[in-house]
Amino acid sequence: MSTSEIPGVNMDAGLDLYGGEMDIYMGALKSFAANTLSALDKIRNVSEKRLPDYAIAVHGIKSISATIAAENISERAKKLEAMAKNGDFSGVSAINAEFIKDTETLVSEIKKWLELNA
Repeated sequence: MSTSEIPGVNMDAGLDLYGGEMDIYMGALKSFAANTLSALDKIRNVSEKRLPDYAIAVHGIKSISATIAAENISERAKKLEAMAKNGDFSGVSAINAEFIKDTETLVSEIKKWLELNA
């Protein structure tokens, strides 16, 4: 099993988070794949009025991304969370759709990897 096969995930760093225990890390990957799409649904239709709820939802994506070392997605979620907390609706709106698309792609890549390696 290779640890460099999921685009967008630093698998070596992810494995290090779990003391090199691949079974535990694979559990985290499975959890990410199972739970992230519903989290994305909560940030799809962002409005200025819903920015506080958006900030909470994107915080969750930031955190779960960090647990698997999906560093790019986690960093982008962190930026979106900060913008939402600061009331920057136009900033969030400008990059939210691409963030969702890239996160959906990551979920798909993880699911493919898990099918081949689980």
